[in-house]
Amino acid sequence: MQSPLGTTDTILAATDFSASGNLAVMRAALITQQSGKELHLLYVVHPLDLYPELMLSFDAEVKDYERLKHANGIEQLDELAANIRHDYGITVKTASRIGRPHVQIAEYAANQSADLIVTGFNGENKLLDVLMGSTAFRLLKASSCPVLIVRNKEVMPYKQVLSAVDLSLGSISTVALGCTVAPRVPIEMLHVYDLKNETMRRGVGTANEALEQYREEAYKHIDAEFDKMMKRLDNKHITPNIMNGYLPETICSRVEELNADLVVLGKRKKNSLQEFALGSVSKAVASTVSCDVLLN
Repeated sequence: MQSPLGTTDTILAATDFSASGNLAVMRAALITQQSGKELHLLYVVHPLDLYPELMLSFDAEVKDYERLKHANGIEQLDELAANIRHDYGITVKTASRIGRPHVQIAEYAANQSADLIVTGFNGENKLLDVLMGSTAFRLLKASSCPVLIVRNKEVMPYKQVLSAVDLSLGSISTVALGCTVAPRVPIEMLHVYDLKNETMRRGVGTANEALEQYREEAYKHIDAEFDKMMKRLDNKHITPNIMNGYLPETICSRVEELNADLVVLGKRKKNSLQEFALGSVSKAVASTVSCDVLLN
């Protein structure tokens, strides 16, 4: 099957030079080195009117502040790029923008046909994250390519991946994406049999015998779908697993049990209601786990 990282050569790392942003850059550099692609580093200056704690009186003062911050960012970006070229031996390009970070990042990724966006979990301005929602989560809705949210405290090759699948048409590409970002690494392909459905059925009077029969039939269907996916993926590092539980909680607990350092999830579905539901699960998992989260 076609590489889930696409056919272009660009991986985009967004940084604001915070500790979280720099970890994202290092992770993107490692993935770029493994994939043989090209790394683009993007720095986005927040417009000053987004900072409620800074009240400058004059337009000229605002423009001067943004100009100086932009120029300083370009210097830092060039220095960072030079260090990465030296340490990883990869091609690195740089760019900077002024605007809302998630909008600018998504637009730049689309213009460059980026295969992957790598971003930190927390930015330089925690207050903005509280007031407006983190750039990482806002980026999930704005982007048209996979997004890797970096949460690990160290950047090392991945050792254990958990890929949660819902058996939709996009599930196989989600697992394959994990295989590409973490090559030759053990990957557990997990499907959670959501007990919320049984709870709803009990609430309308469905008998336990009927629920057990439904679960048995569901497991047969899941096993059959797993067989199809395993044949198509043809990767000896993948192990299928079925668990009962509630989606976010079960995924998060399994991440801990496996000591996984990367969890891979889908974030898009066929219709807006499904996308909203899946987005809620993705956001809940990404907010809870302490490892990297890759959303396809």
